[in-house]
Amino acid sequence: MLEYSVLFRQRERRRGKTLLPPQVYSLGILINQPPRSGDMPPTGTLTYRNDFLTQETRFTFPIVELESWRSRWDELDALAPTNPFAVVIMAQLQATGHPDKATRLAPLLDLTRRLYGYGYTRDRIGALLRLVESMVRLPTALESDYLLAARQLEQEHEMSYVTIAERHGMAKGRTEGRTEGEANLLLRLIQRRFGPMDEATTQRIRSADSAHLETWSLNFVDAATLDDVFRD
Repeated sequence: MLEYSVLFRQRERRRGKTLLPPQVYSLGILINQPPRSGDMPPTGTLTYRNDFLTQETRFTFPIVELESWRSRWDELDALAPTNPFAVVIMAQLQATGHPDKATRLAPLLDLTRRLYGYGYTRDRIGALLRLVESMVRLPTALESDYLLAARQLEQEHEMSYVTIAERHGMAKGRTEGRTEGEANLLLRLIQRRFGPMDEATTQRIRSADSAHLETWSLNFVDAATLDDVFRD
């Protein structure tokens, strides 16, 4: 914490071109720790101290135990319409409160429903929901159930954002793009060594998945004939 504070002040001083370093407030947030554990001081602070010869370095900063907010859920809910960080805390509490991902569907839907009711703009809801979804991550088997309920909420509020399904579609598109590139490269290599190919062979390569393309590309390195490329 001390190093972060010093480095941040140095960076900001260089940016501001001022001799006086900016004021930095350091705060420690304990994410997954029971409140008021035995090693935490009652004052809610931690201190770094280093004594060397006649000099002393002492750095004290406050700490917040996130679990202490679990009993203050209603307070977070009241803060959330004007403070997006309250939503982040709620998501973290739901994630740590449900370590078994199979039990997270209802908590995630509850957060999603609340977020639509907080009065945020479409862009703010989209950004927060993407963050919430990444924090309260669901197992693949439950994603379709969540998407169905999320779509219903979108229709009720006439809003939309980049959902899990759409992100998966983007990922699929990127994967398909990589596969197409691998196929085109293999086709060029084969044509250069073995000459033009018939349509059936070309189609076989273009329709192959990434695993087959990888195998054939490795086979190509020492293949003496075209048949050697396609050996298992």
